[in-house]
Amino acid sequence: MEVAIQVDTVPAFASVQEALAVLKSAMGYLAAADATQLPTAVQAQCLQTFEQVDAIETAARSSMLSEFTDAQGYCEDADYSPLMWLVNQTLITKGCAA
Repeated sequence: MEVAIQVDTVPAFASVQEALAVLKSAMGYLAAADATQLPTAVQAQCLQTFEQVDAIETAARSSMLSEFTDAQGYCEDADYSPLMWLVNQTLITKGCAA
């Protein structure tokens, strides 16, 4: 079953690297925000948006990992599988990588 994810706006970025930098910056800002100072409506909006972004992130991760695996990109770092590349390069556990 295919799930369509609607993105409200897709800003233009000069590169993937620029988009990733903006993503990290925005998430850093939100992580540092003092939730105790926000009205509950804003807290709710954040939670709803986080869930939407999580769905978009899952679709993007799946696409990137699929192409990375097909291209055997993990071999460039001397890893023998995408799972081991994820463990070694992103420092996640084998369970999370699987």
